[in-house]
Amino acid sequence: MGQYLDQRGVTATVMTVGGAVNTVYLRSRRSTHDVDFFLATPNAVEHTVVNEAARSAARNARSQRGQIGANWFNNATQLFMGPNIQAALAQGAIDQNAIVHQYRGSRGGIVVYAAPWAYAFCGKLNRLCETNYRPYDLDDAVSYLHQYLRSNRRRTVSAAEIKQWCRDFRKNVTDAILDQVNAQYDAVYGTQPISRP
Repeated sequence: MGQYLDQRGVTATVMTVGGAVNTVYLRSRRSTHDVDFFLATPNAVEHTVVNEAARSAARNARSQRGQIGANWFNNATQLFMGPNIQAALAQGAIDQNAIVHQYRGSRGGIVVYAAPWAYAFCGKLNRLCETNYRPYDLDDAVSYLHQYLRSNRRRTVSAAEIKQWCRDFRKNVTDAILDQVNAQYDAVYGTQPISRP
């Protein structure tokens, strides 16, 4: 994708959440079936060329290594956020500066940032509230919370603050889910970082 964008003189800045972050940045999973991304705004000028680059990469991968799905690089996550939230998350990702991937050519390229840890964490909390959560969702939530705490030089975060994040991002969370995250975090890191009054 980066080479395609370089050839067209475009530098794209995209944010990603989910499997790509776990696989490439955190190395907490071996693989992912897709890359969920969003741009700074729903109408970003890079949108068309980024999609063209993804299709080109898919064609190239199919011819060299085997099949990857046509929607391997998709912005479906963007459908669930309003434009103001999207812009704030994009800026938060850039400020956080957790670079998942980058390619810089002489004329263009791509920089892929991890979405803000608080947002990624709330996404996993929301998934854990559903009946169709995946086996790795609890571990992902713990990883994202750990990254949030590390990057903000904190040891704890209150349940009230987490609930406010979830309201801001339109995600669900329950006290029972926070208890599960605390217990799993304790199993991995030896402490329970979610505090209650």
